[in-house]
Amino acid sequence: VLAQAGVHVTTFGSFSGLVRRVFARMGAGGGLAAVLVAAMVGGCLSISYDGHVSIPNTKGGLFGAVAYGDEGWFGVDGYPSEIVRIKLGDRLSSAISQRNGPIYAYSEPGERLGGDMRVTGRLSLLPSEERLWCIVPEPRDLSKPHWYAYVGVGAPSGRLVKVDLLGMKRVGYVDLTKFDVRAGVVLGGSAYFATSSRPATVMRCPVDAMFHGDTFRPVEVTLALGEHKVQTMFVDHTGTHLVMGTYTQPARIIRLVTPSMERSASLTLSPGDEMVYAGARWGTSGVFVTSTLPGRLLRVQVEPMRHTGTLIFSRGEDRAVSVVVHGGSAYVGFANDWEQKTSSIVQVDLASMREVGALVTPPGASWLYTGVSSGGFAFFGSRYHDTSRVVRVAMVTARPDVPKPPEGNATGQDAVRLAWKRPFETYHTGGAPVIGARVLLRPAWHWDWTEEHVFGAAAPDPAAPSSGIGRIVRYHEDPAELLDGGYGCVVTGLDAMERYKFAVIVTNEAGPSHRSRSGGAIGTSFSAKLELLLLGAAIAVDAALLLVYLSSYLYASGSSAIDTEGYEYDPIGLG
Repeated sequence: VLAQAGVHVTTFGSFSGLVRRVFARMGAGGGLAAVLVAAMVGGCLSISYDGHVSIPNTKGGLFGAVAYGDEGWFGVDGYPSEIVRIKLGDRLSSAISQRNGPIYAYSEPGERLGGDMRVTGRLSLLPSEERLWCIVPEPRDLSKPHWYAYVGVGAPSGRLVKVDLLGMKRVGYVDLTKFDVRAGVVLGGSAYFATSSRPATVMRCPVDAMFHGDTFRPVEVTLALGEHKVQTMFVDHTGTHLVMGTYTQPARIIRLVTPSMERSASLTLSPGDEMVYAGARWGTSGVFVTSTLPGRLLRVQVEPMRHTGTLIFSRGEDRAVSVVVHGGSAYVGFANDWEQKTSSIVQVDLASMREVGALVTPPGASWLYTGVSSGGFAFFGSRYHDTSRVVRVAMVTARPDVPKPPEGNATGQDAVRLAWKRPFETYHTGGAPVIGARVLLRPAWHWDWTEEHVFGAAAPDPAAPSSGIGRIVRYHEDPAELLDGGYGCVVTGLDAMERYKFAVIVTNEAGPSHRSRSGGAIGTSFSAKLELLLLGAAIAVDAALLLVYLSSYLYASGSSAIDTEGYEYDPIGLG
């Protein structure tokens, strides 16, 4: 389906009893400009696939990422560990300023909003430095020719490797602890790291002294019992607290004051809200994703600390393990592995905590353990062995996907009830509600569209002829008659006993979709006048038959009254 546009038809292998969930691999076909800027200010952005880059020989897959401008650095969980430098796109900086019009939520051949992606460098660590867990960068100082980051590896346990991301070279290392370092941040002149011990330990390390011999000693704080496997850490909106989530059952959210690392608050989540794997800040709240079946998105207010919402994803959207927050949305990557080694990325509106958009990744891009954003794009790294991929997602206003050909049935002599809703429509809306539809129709025998019915905020086609040969009669309908969230309607004013074909164009805030293919012919029912005529004829025929019957009956009754005097009954026929 839609193969000419680079679409992938995907079967969800993890669903028992469900087959052939068909999704368009969303892509970019236009630009942005004022519509995009307005959407960013309003926080209502949506999701579209915008290309990917393949990285061969990645062994353990991608884990940990840093991005700045049009460059990104992704960690390879290999033997040994590696850092891969990627040009995220050659048009990232100009995508907003130089493009015009909203983009579509499906591929336009040969066109990518952010431009080409490519690998520009690889740095291998020492042969003994294996199983990369995280990359923790210092704040970027544009006046300096270097940019340092700290890489936590699983072997040797507790080792931090210092690398220069710009120079792509290994600077040094420090064996910080006996346990894996899985999360960290740099704040002010200190770096804070969490270990995999039971319970976890949080360490404060002065950045300037960390790699200067045996004189370095971190300041350590041990968390409470049951608070271990800290997989995510970020700084709150005030810049004075660390916020962490635990990969436990149930999960806990912990807040520490910096630089003292005193415990200021904690929250034990409800059963089911467990195994927090990644998190990010959204305003005064934190959002966390869980590696559960199916995955969950949790929203927690940081001050005062309280749980404010949980979204349970659909069956098959399992193990939510990466999250990027941009505008008013969270973009969640999953560690699922569907047919053709695909996975999904789901957009969630954080104010309402509901799914508003989604896409399926290209083949080979599954197990999305890494997510990072830059320049209005999100980048998700796959943890697929041998050849991994970094998928670029445009977080821009997108038009809806092509609707399903309308289906329906007659609801009377002059009306038809239509529906064009796809299964799992989240993957087709473009990330925004449908606010209008334009339904085109023609008699099944006719060669071109003869009418269009406009519902809601769906402007008619200005190019459609309004007079002369091929003209289209236009009707503006009540927006309230748009049904099923913009995916159905009742078309009235049709001729009785006529067969029609329909097509539809749906519209969201970004603009209209492409027109659907026409559906099969749908016929209206008998005319009421014809029904009355037939009913009258049937009554007349019944009356005539009744008269014939009565006359026959009366004739038969008269015959039975004939005089039979003198007649003797002879039962055996002797007389």
